[in-house]
Amino acid sequence: GLEILMAADGASFTDRLLSLPNLNAVYSAVLLEELRRGGLGHVFLCPGSRCSALTAAVAASSVPHTMVTDERGAGFAAIGFARASGRPAAVVVTSGTAVANLLPATVEAAADRVPLLLLTADRPAELRDTGANQTVAQVGMLGPLRWFKDVPPPAESEPLVAWLADAAYAAACTLRQPQGPVQLNLQYREPLAPSAAAWPAALLEAPRVASWLASSSPFTVYSTAEGPPGEEVVAPLA
Repeated sequence: GLEILMAADGASFTDRLLSLPNLNAVYSAVLLEELRRGGLGHVFLCPGSRCSALTAAVAASSVPHTMVTDERGAGFAAIGFARASGRPAAVVVTSGTAVANLLPATVEAAADRVPLLLLTADRPAELRDTGANQTVAQVGMLGPLRWFKDVPPPAESEPLVAWLADAAYAAACTLRQPQGPVQLNLQYREPLAPSAAAWPAALLEAPRVASWLASSSPFTVYSTAEGPPGEEVVAPLA
């Protein structure tokens, strides 16, 4: 149960999750933590309403981050960090035309094999093609990507392990040869603000989620090298 989780190594993070006001905040915090464990080095944040839960999760995490007011500039700042450090850098943007501004950086990251992670907030599927404000066809907008996932919105019916698995694979894909850009198109429903909306703490008690919370390891470990996996991947599986 949660009493065991709060006594484990991941206690402080588990406590923070339990204090969060709604599902958007919980799922965003879990996503960021898994990306951090997967090697994420820096996040460049662009302000916006639809990405507010993700922005708050970045601000509360231990991942270094920088606020940038221009999405195109944020994309190239992330490329600069990734080139200099060899670690993936992420860009967080809101929905709509903000995503289109990431295309130049996406093309350059793909051509130059730079580990770039694009975290784009989006309207939920039911608001697409309805004339909803600030909604464009974000799926397929950014091309050439190493991997893309249109992630369903947080919901009690959407298990946390799905977001954990997507985050783990996204981080690995930025580093897997050939390195390059990866996009997680994250759907969010209201409330976008940190408004209180009851959520079941039992989500954190799912066996694989509880195991992840009690550890400091990534949810899934991938080999990012060409050829057979090395000892660092095989040894923990023995």
